[in-house]
Amino acid sequence: MLLACLGASLVAAPPRVAQAQSASVPDPAAAALFQAGRDLLDRGNWKEGCAKFEASMILYPAASTLLNIARCYEHEGKLALGWSAYQRAIILNRETQGEERKRALEDVAQKGLAKIEPRLPRIKIAVSGSAPPGLRVTHNGKDVPVAMLGTVIPVDPGPQSISADAPGYEPFTQTVEVAEGKVLDVVIALRTDEEAAGGRRIPIWAWAAGGAGVALLAGAAAFRIDQAYIEGKQSGICDGDVQKNCPPLTFYDPAPDNTRKNRSNALFIGLGIGGVAALSAAVVGFVTAPKTGASRTAKLTTWPWVGPDGAGAGIGGRF
Repeated sequence: MLLACLGASLVAAPPRVAQAQSASVPDPAAAALFQAGRDLLDRGNWKEGCAKFEASMILYPAASTLLNIARCYEHEGKLALGWSAYQRAIILNRETQGEERKRALEDVAQKGLAKIEPRLPRIKIAVSGSAPPGLRVTHNGKDVPVAMLGTVIPVDPGPQSISADAPGYEPFTQTVEVAEGKVLDVVIALRTDEEAAGGRRIPIWAWAAGGAGVALLAGAAAFRIDQAYIEGKQSGICDGDVQKNCPPLTFYDPAPDNTRKNRSNALFIGLGIGGVAALSAAVVGFVTAPKTGASRTAKLTTWPWVGPDGAGAGIGGRF
């Protein structure tokens, strides 16, 4: 109630206040905008009234106008902006003429600050370790000077988006929710591009060799399956013995199937050897890749296998 009464009695008369603050006559448009803003606030129209104060402040800066703008911010829940406006009003009030009015406006500003400060959320943005060259930090899309890092700053309640990037580092983004009256620490932990990729710079040829090895072994397995199919077919027709129990050639000629079986067997062996060789080369590329920071040692193992009914290769390990 006290703040409201002071606002009505001390912040509401721009023409006289402006004349007291300066030897020059205030801008008539600024005075009209100020009064229009007061009338709108009296009718509960905060949105349009606050816009009038903003326009008046541009034309003629006055502590009384800025105090009303601070109340507007406070009404909208923009506590950090309201806090800043009260602080700036105290500084601007130094130009106010007349000690009595200056003390009265100072009292209004101090009471506004005392009301806001217990509710004011704050955030501290810091970088883990030393800041890398070229570091750029943003808070809600606005650049944060490096000198401000580690300093507690007031913010409005609600979500706060913090981003950071630097050449050679993975971009950092985090969104946090800050409640009224709370102080929140946000630590930016940057990782180099190599660390983000797993701690090793794997050469492209190693990935290509690994992919080729898998493809070759898959082809080898397919031909081994085809070979097994022909063997099963012949075993069924020839009662388990292709040399002695096959029916007459007029009924079944094993020559085409023998050719197909031999071809599949040769391709199985050739592709299998090529696949194992390619995978072995990929293993060398992975294991010998240069380390780029703390990471676990890569360990890969491959093994081919051949059985009576199939073949293939296995690869395993950890990174």
